[in-house]
Amino acid sequence: MTAERMRAFAVLLDRSVARIAELSADGRRFDRRAVVGLADIWDNSTFPLFDTALLRPSWLRERRAAAALRWMADGSPARRAWMIEQAAGHRLESLLPEQRDQPAHVRDYKGDLRPGVVPLTAAAAAGTARDYDLTGARVRTVHLERGEHGIHGYLWLEAPRRYPAPDNAGEAIVEVMLEDVREARFDTGDGSGTALTVDDDGVEVRVGARGRFGAASARVGFDDDTWHLSGAGRDAAAADPRGRAFRREPIGWPPARGAARDTALVVHQAMLELRSVRYASNVGSVRFGQLCAAFAGAGTGVLAAAGRPRRVRDRAFRELAEGWIAASPCLADRITDRFPDGHWARAAVPAGDPPPPPAAAIPGRAELTLVHHVAAHVRFDTQRDASTIVNLAVPDGDGPWTPRALEFERTTAMSIGTPAIAGPHPVAHTAGRSLSFTDGSFSVA
Repeated sequence: MTAERMRAFAVLLDRSVARIAELSADGRRFDRRAVVGLADIWDNSTFPLFDTALLRPSWLRERRAAAALRWMADGSPARRAWMIEQAAGHRLESLLPEQRDQPAHVRDYKGDLRPGVVPLTAAAAAGTARDYDLTGARVRTVHLERGEHGIHGYLWLEAPRRYPAPDNAGEAIVEVMLEDVREARFDTGDGSGTALTVDDDGVEVRVGARGRFGAASARVGFDDDTWHLSGAGRDAAAADPRGRAFRREPIGWPPARGAARDTALVVHQAMLELRSVRYASNVGSVRFGQLCAAFAGAGTGVLAAAGRPRRVRDRAFRELAEGWIAASPCLADRITDRFPDGHWARAAVPAGDPPPPPAAAIPGRAELTLVHHVAAHVRFDTQRDASTIVNLAVPDGDGPWTPRALEFERTTAMSIGTPAIAGPHPVAHTAGRSLSFTDGSFSVA
């Protein structure tokens, strides 16, 4: 039996690192969401990769590799398609089953139906307006960002319920996720009163007197503990009384031990570091170039180390991890936190102080790539001030543009128009706590 499945498993790690390097090479075209999606695959697949590579005999290793690949593909149809594309030549089409249908809504431990995220159709928009007073809604959060394939974002709307709910029910949030945003116009001084419209041209969200978000499509979800009492909740319960649960069965077999396990932990920490940009405030603090260069070909390296004779296998894994650690000083804190004093992994951490964080000052040239604004609100009986996070692409001398994050606490005002986020729009001005573009398409203070 060939080692085709095991090689495909390792190739997917190599391709993930290479793709993250591509997505982060130029801050103007940085796709944060895609980077997070790729790194997230390896939160649950790194240790299975190592565990599988060490299995003997070869027929068992191939069988377990096939099982691990099927489990990985079960995450989503998009992941399955990505795996087939990246492992071209390894015939994964015949191995991976079609994606199982996932229930739109599932029941919690109390048996109450919890809302999932569904396409925002005309019927879904009408149902949302039936259950929530959108005319009295206020924008809690507005998020817009550029990606490789256009602009996407989401709105969180604080909306009064129209259906009967207990007096102690918390607030209800209508979450509208926008894809392929064509128009965005919003000002925090005009953030109350909303309306959803869906037709053949796409989705429109009206906000206040002048605000508007237009997108090719959208999805809608609800952060509402009493959603099961709403009209949509009752309809969903009637359609599926049992409330199916969607579960991915864990894949379990004897874990790798010794240096192999420690080496797997190093890869895992690197992926968590890359994935940390799921929080927009971390953009700019992750050293993408350094990490991707250090871990290039990591999957191939794992296979080579696992294939060494047993007497030298631990040494091969240790040398592999030591090379990664030495080449990625940005992981120093993660390595020292995960390994005890005296461990060889800590000894591999380069001496000296960690690299300094990016400079806080904003140069005269920058492109806006992300805006995340949260209005003042009460959360868990605590008053939260308004805040804004922006991501910028900033030129690094004559080198590539790099991503950077800025946080504005206690934001007093924010406005944005489509030109600011669509780019290129490379002029930004700062004055104290404010940031604005000269044409007025974006400002925050």
